[in-house]
Amino acid sequence: MMPSTCEAPAEAEGRCQALHCGVPPLHMLHRLSAPTPLRLCARASSLVKPAPFVVKNFSITPLLENMSDTKSTDMLAKLFQRSHVPDMTGRPFIRTAACLIIGDEVLNGKTQDTNSNKARITVYSFQMAKLCFEIGVELKKIEVISDDVDEIVEAAQRLSHKYDWVVTSGGIGPTPDDITYSSLAKAFGDEPLEYDDETLRRMSTGIQHIYGTITESENVLRARKRMALFPRGSEVLFPTEEYWVPVVRVNGNVCVLPGIPSIFEALLKGLPPYLRLDPDMPKPIRRLIHTNLPESMISPLLENLTKMGKKDGIRVGSYPKWKAGVHISLVGYDHMLIDKYTQMVVEEIGGQPVDV
Repeated sequence: MMPSTCEAPAEAEGRCQALHCGVPPLHMLHRLSAPTPLRLCARASSLVKPAPFVVKNFSITPLLENMSDTKSTDMLAKLFQRSHVPDMTGRPFIRTAACLIIGDEVLNGKTQDTNSNKARITVYSFQMAKLCFEIGVELKKIEVISDDVDEIVEAAQRLSHKYDWVVTSGGIGPTPDDITYSSLAKAFGDEPLEYDDETLRRMSTGIQHIYGTITESENVLRARKRMALFPRGSEVLFPTEEYWVPVVRVNGNVCVLPGIPSIFEALLKGLPPYLRLDPDMPKPIRRLIHTNLPESMISPLLENLTKMGKKDGIRVGSYPKWKAGVHISLVGYDHMLIDKYTQMVVEEIGGQPVDV
């Protein structure tokens, strides 16, 4: 017989806390009085299976087991539709970009998992650089700042003014230190914050689909709704069917993304249709050539290539691999010139082209 209440074992509670955003054990949700983070996504495939526990006669374990298969994951993905792509006519073309990484946890080194610190910065930087390269936008700056209102205001204003497109990560959860939305509201016109009904609807749908019917205290509900409180006049975009969380575009060119790396990546990949990209802007070409020679031995060649590249519009870089030689990078816009430089490097140092 299913008990009406039960306490999850300590290890199960620990596993539950390991979910994205630190989701609390569900048997505690109805009696939590402090704001508590709730999961941002509707994807069930990454859920950790806790030991059985009950919320008002509702067993969570079978729900999690049923949602871990592919069919359930596909079903969840169909819950949310991508938002309509707005008319881009009249908007400036995006040619340059910057990434603003926000969060004390990224700077203070308090944990060492793949969801924070160096790993987090690497994910944000790599995904942003990769996307910009693919769509022909030049990523000019990556900046990391703390959860401080004045720092966020100053950095957002400066980057928004200097670059065509700015992506922020972090600081949009349900806890008091999540201040990105309010800081951006202050940065751009000191606009009031307003709830977005569509975000609230998607959030409730996603949470109910994963957890079933749960009872939340007023404080928990208020904390959850903070994640749908945006600066007035913002554009609310839903670029993926996988998550309920939106991308909020502030001041026309600042896109606000969450700090969870997997969600950041998914939303970022879905953004290009919502950006005005110049169709006549050529896409860059990259070639990598590997050599087993140490960097010091190929330095004269690199120096000559760099001088030549400045005239031909070819950027030359070298990236040593510890005890494994060097990768030489060639980036340009002319296929014939890139082929010519690649051949020169191969002949001079006996290198081998590497698949990018």
